[in-house]
Order: sequence, then structure tokens, then C-alpha cells
Amino acid sequence: QSGPAFGKCPVTSDTAFGQDDDVEFARNLNLKKLNAFALGHGWYFWNFKTELGWRWNFLELVRQGAFPKNVSNYHDSDSDDVFAACEKEDRGEFLCAAKRGVHPDDLERGVDYACSGEHVDCSEIDTKFPTLEERADWAFNEFWHAHRHSGATCDFGGAAHLLSTTRVASLEQQQRLHRNTETASSSAVTVIFWSFVGVVAGVVVVVVAGVRIMARHKRRLEYSPLMSVNV
Repeated sequence: QSGPAFGKCPVTSDTAFGQDDDVEFARNLNLKKLNAFALGHGWYFWNFKTELGWRWNFLELVRQGAFPKNVSNYHDSDSDDVFAACEKEDRGEFLCAAKRGVHPDDLERGVDYACSGEHVDCSEIDTKFPTLEERADWAFNEFWHAHRHSGATCDFGGAAHLLSTTRVASLEQQQRLHRNTETASSSAVTVIFWSFVGVVAGVVVVVVAGVRIMARHKRRLEYSPLMSVNV
């Protein structure tokens, strides 16, 4: 649920969430709440805000289409929307990554915690990922995917967050992405190098040609003029 933590309340605070459509954003958020309450508890009562303002206004939320009309007995369309609201979360179609700008000590503690858990082999993490942020990305993601069904969250003391992704965020794919990035960087450096060499070679050719032209012109100026002979 959204709340006053980190200043992210209500959802109309576009500086906090950056959404383009407040109503659509609120609808998705509310459906996820209902899904969590219905599947996690089996029952619930109305105890969270309508999210679109500072005042509680259930009817206005329903009128805007951001909440089911009957929260006790969903209609078919409402049921489909509610029970499908968290499918991506249930399938783990997210990447648990380190937040940028986090203090290195927080990332280190998070990596140590992730690597101390089962099903996360960090024996080669330093050789595969040169920077702390890359190591944290990998360790956080591996730990979350390995333990999310047992209740693990992608938080790590506020150092991590979930990122939407269209692919399964596995170790092999991360390594492949890492290698592709290195290859692309190497190719870019090679292109820049040979472009520089080409420019330098072109400048040298122009300079040499200019020197030869100037030398030829100087020699012509040194020629003696032909004298006319009277017969």
C-alpha cells in the first residue's frame, strides 16, 4: 500500500511516481491491493484510502472507474481484473535491482545478506561484475527470485527496487547482457580508434600535399627569366 512513508501519498503526487494518468495509476494500485487482501487473507474490510485525494471518497473512486463497485462480491469483469492484477508479480516477471545513488555501505550490507542465503552462489561475483552496483544488481535479483515464494521482498534495507522487464531475469540472461554490453563498448572503442586514425591520416596527407605544392611554387620563383635575343 502507498502511504506517507517517503512522502509518497497520495498518488496524485506526480513528483513521487511520475505517472501520466492518475486514474489509471490509482486503478492498478487499488486492484493490486484488493488482490493481495483477497488472496492473502481471504477477507478484508475497507481500511485504505481511495488514493486520488486527501479525503476519503469511495463513490467518486467508483465513478471514475478506479475501483470495483462491489468489494464484497465481485462481478465477473471485476473479478477478472482483480485476480489478474498481480499476475506479473506472481510469475516473477520483474528484475530486483539496486537503486542508484544509494550509499555504498548499504549496497555492501545488502550484497552480504543476499550472498549469505541459500541458492545464491557468490563465489565468482567479483570476477563477473567489476562494480559494486553490478554486483548488487545480480545478488539482489538472484536472492529475490530464489526466495520470493517464501515471502522475501526486494528491499534490502531500502537499497533495492523492482523494475519491470519483459523477460525472465535469470543469471544466464544477466551474464549475456553483461557480455553484450562489454562487446558493444569494445566495438565502440574500436570504431572511435580507427575513425581517429583515419582523420589523422587524412590530415597528414593534406599537410604533405600542401608542403609539396609550396616547394614546387618556390622552385618556380627561382627560375631565371628567358632573355630576348636581337638578330
